[in-house]
Parts: sequence; structure tokens; C-alpha cells
Amino acid sequence: MHAATRPVNPLVRAWKRYLTLLETRPLITKSISAFVIGGVGDIIAQSIDPPHAPVQSHLEKSSDLLTAPDPKPKLPGFVWDKDRTLRLSLYGLVFAAPITHGWYKILDSRLGKGMDIATALKKVAVDQTVMAAPMTALFFGVNSAMEGCNREEIENRLRQNLWPTLKANWAIWPLALTVNFWFVPLKLRVLVVNILGLGWGTYLSFVQHKQHEHLDTHLPDPYPPDTLPVGYPPGPVKEG
Repeated sequence: MHAATRPVNPLVRAWKRYLTLLETRPLITKSISAFVIGGVGDIIAQSIDPPHAPVQSHLEKSSDLLTAPDPKPKLPGFVWDKDRTLRLSLYGLVFAAPITHGWYKILDSRLGKGMDIATALKKVAVDQTVMAAPMTALFFGVNSAMEGCNREEIENRLRQNLWPTLKANWAIWPLALTVNFWFVPLKLRVLVVNILGLGWGTYLSFVQHKQHEHLDTHLPDPYPPDTLPVGYPPGPVKEG
């Protein structure tokens, strides 16, 4: 008699399928993963600090005074800004994952595929020197453009946010990337970065929207220079 085969856990089956897709279709698999994780990061940010309702003009307030009160007033609660989440997800899909996928292949080809501490540290040094600033600037630039900001507004946002965000980046990512390059195979590195970056994406979402979330289209003025923390808290972010 043949021994009864044990049913495969659905999570194990899904993970094995994911690993297969990383081998057969690495770029699209990593991009879709970034799309999902980027969206989750923004939903977390919105749930911690929900977007405020648009500011009413004087005419709207006057009109409200003449309108009969609602017999069933709405209770305050979480209102999901789907457009904002979609922008963050699209950035991961179109920009972050493809660029990171190609960049890690370049690092392996130029600095070696060895998974040892010396190779890992060299890759971290090159990554943080060459790619940290351009990728941070790209994030703010692309998301600001999708929000409808013009060139001057994008430049103001970069001028005020790039350096503080880079300091936060250098407080957390060198250690995280060292572990990633040292222990994680190439095909899984983008996924690990996406997962580790869930808290980072939440942080960036706060930075991107905190001061001007009440506006419908774009920023009329730059962020104040003292609105960003210099450290990187891995959990809920509180901005000064």
C-alpha cells in the first residue's frame, strides 16, 4: 500500500510558485511585488495619520451656514485616498523595482557574486554612494509630478526634503543592505528590500504628503526645513 500523501500547505505552495516566477520572469515578478508592497506602505501611513479633508473656502463656509444641519451627521473615520496609494504603487512598479533589479545585477557583475562580508560591504558602499541620492530624488520628483506639481514646486520639494531624507536613509539602510548582500541570494534581494522597505515606504509617504495633504492638486510652497526627523524610526513616524 502506498502511504497517503500529505496535503501541501497553500502558503508553501504559493511561496514555491513565487520562487519559480523569480527564476522564469524575474523583472515582472519583482515589479508586481513592489507595486503591492508600496501600496501597503502608503495604506499604513494613511491609517496612522489619515489625510485631512480639503480646507473650505469662505464662500463654502458661508453656504454651509445657510444649509439645514444633517440629521445624521457622519462620524469621523479613516478615509482612504486611493489616488495617493496608486501613485506610490505605480512608482514601485515602474521605477523602483526595475531600477533596483538592474542595479543589483550590475553590482554582482562588477564586484562579484560572493556572499561574504567583504563583498557585501563593498556593494553597500557603492550603493549608498552612487544610488542613494538619485533614487531619493527620483521618488520625490516622480510622485510630485504625478500629483500635478510644476517644475518650480518639484525643485522646492527636493531642496527642502532631499538632504534630511538622505540622513534618515543612511541611519538605517547600510546595515539592512549589508545583511541583504551578505545572506540573501540575488533573485530574492529586491523582495527583501521591498519588505524591509515597508517601513521606509511608510516614512516616505509621510514626508511626501504630511504638510500639504489638504491640497487638491499641488504644492504652493516648500516644506519647512524642520519638518523631517534626522533618524529613521522603523515603526509609526512622528514628525516634528
